[in-house]
Amino acid sequence: MLDATTLQTLAAGTVALLSSLLGKTLEKGAEEIGKSAVGTIFDNLKNRLKHDGAKEALNDLAQRPSDGDLQAALRIQLKKAIESDTELVVFLKQWLSESASAQGGTTIDQSTNLTGDDNTTISIAGTANTVTVR
Repeated sequence: MLDATTLQTLAAGTVALLSSLLGKTLEKGAEEIGKSAVGTIFDNLKNRLKHDGAKEALNDLAQRPSDGDLQAALRIQLKKAIESDTELVVFLKQWLSESASAQGGTTIDQSTNLTGDDNTTISIAGTANTVTVR
């Protein structure tokens, strides 16, 4: 079983990458090349998912990739799917690593250790990020 930090990192990284790819495709009017590439990625992930809740959340995100609530829903459902499917863990780790390499970037690991009461932290990586504090 994965530790909580690895589980969260894997789910969050997957959702962030998917949201970015889906959003770019929608912004560009779903150009055929972009649509095809994202469609392949989307279909590969969907076919790997055995967890119905994760499939539904993935479909919802495809409709509105910038919706923070849908991103959160997919992260939750992916964590459930990852906990019960070791093959999915291997697939996602490889996919995230390959995607970072293809984009000329590197995988970013962030961690924060807090002590005391009422602490808040935000870690951000990448470009075109938004932060909502509630």
